Amino acid sequence: MHRATSWRSVCSLVLGIAVVVALPTAGWAHGVVGKRWFPSTIVVEDSFVSDEAAITAGHRREPEALTTDFDAEISKRLSPDLAITLGGSYHIIRPRGDAVEEEGATSGFDNPEFGLRYQFIRNALHEVAATAALRVSPGGVGQRRVGRLSGTTVSPALQIGKGFGDLPDWADWFKPIAVTTSVGFDLRANRNEREEDAQHAFTWGVAVMYSIPYLQSFVRDVGIPWPFNRLFPVVEFNGETLISGPDKGKHTAFANPGLVWAGKYFELAASAQIPLNDTVGRHTGALVMLHVFLDDIAPDIFTWTPFHGVLGPQTLPR
Repeated sequence: MHRATSWRSVCSLVLGIAVVVALPTAGWAHGVVGKRWFPSTIVVEDSFVSDEAAITAGHRREPEALTTDFDAEISKRLSPDLAITLGGSYHIIRPRGDAVEEEGATSGFDNPEFGLRYQFIRNALHEVAATAALRVSPGGVGQRRVGRLSGTTVSPALQIGKGFGDLPDWADWFKPIAVTTSVGFDLRANRNEREEDAQHAFTWGVAVMYSIPYLQSFVRDVGIPWPFNRLFPVVEFNGETLISGPDKGKHTAFANPGLVWAGKYFELAASAQIPLNDTVGRHTGALVMLHVFLDDIAPDIFTWTPFHGVLGPQTLPR
């Protein structure tokens, strides 16, 4: 009984972390609207469709286990406003406390994710963009030992991005600020009659960033040299609330302060992952991301679309 209880705790922990890290997130799109170039952020998905690929790694310590997660995703535009995505996760779980001797470390792949994104607003004057997204994670494909769900998860979401370049001139120093938000639901089917596997959730995320490239290019050149003139200080907040099942009403929330550095062909990002409530433990985790701009590396190949020809890259202003 003790072994079963411990394994259930580890699985629940893995599920919770995977949901929080991956779902509001997989924030791996970048794009341009007006003069604003939005970078990809680690946690909160932004409001663009694009041709790109990324790998994110996360590490956290919980009372029951040390967890390390690797997430990968590739996105491909089918038209200027429509894109498909494919993602996957690999988890390494090292139980702590009494569970160490009984279970030892384990690792494996989680269920894959397939997505469709449609950008329906792109307002250059006010630097606003909005995207509707739908992700489907088929159950039972990943490995049981890392707590993959047997039922399918469907995740509709809405992402909105806003830059503040339209502020009046007296507020010049605030014009480089941009905000992206993501809200959605995880709707889970149940195939193994475990109620905790089929709990629906409301997910949310907010990212507030300051664009040094925007400051230098469109507000005032303050002489910040390379490589610091490519930085985006950012603070992200994300979480979820269970809206059904035995844990209905349970909240999780994180604050993720960090930095994004964007070059011509790739982007690097790192952030801390600070729990905002006891539900997700008390220890700060770490997240890092390597993001590759396929549209800049080989625009004639990766930005080709079946119905609109070659779209070209969405490039950071230089």
